Amino acid sequence: MFVYVLNQQGEPLMPCSPRKARKLLQSQKAKMVKRTPFTIQLLYGSSGYKQAVSLGDKI
Repeated sequence: MFVYVLNQQGEPLMPCSPRKARKLLQSQKAKMVKRTPFTIQLLYGSSGYKQAVSLGDKI
């Protein structure tokens, strides 16, 4: 299970674990945006690192 993450401008970043999301919320470095699917938005600047994501096998 993953938590979706948005940067300050609302652009998607790489998902994180629920534990990491909980820590960000408790330290007030992020806010909850949606409950389903659970999405948080960062309240600080980030590097904006994104990784290519593929679904399934490419044969």
